[in-house]
Amino acid sequence: MVTELTATCQFTRHAAERFDSGERCDIESGMPKIVASEIATEVALSAVRIHACCGCSTECAVERYFRDAPLMIVGGGTNEIQRNTIASRLVARGGI
Repeated sequence: MVTELTATCQFTRHAAERFDSGERCDIESGMPKIVASEIATEVALSAVRIHACCGCSTECAVERYFRDAPLMIVGGGTNEIQRNTIASRLVARGGI
């Protein structure tokens, strides 16, 4: 889980550096959003599995993460919309 989170942070940092340099970064900002939201869901599910019964209890923070993580896939534009935006920008840019 830590490996996936660290990779996502690096991916996001790349997009932020591109933004800070003044370059257009709609593709670079969309990609980590997709990855981060999907990894958050996977990590939350893994945490629930690790915590077993306690992971489903509202007294445990893991339950809230598990409940909230899928909202990241929809909030800020669904991942499908992000994928369409990335694809159209790549075509407009002439590839990667």
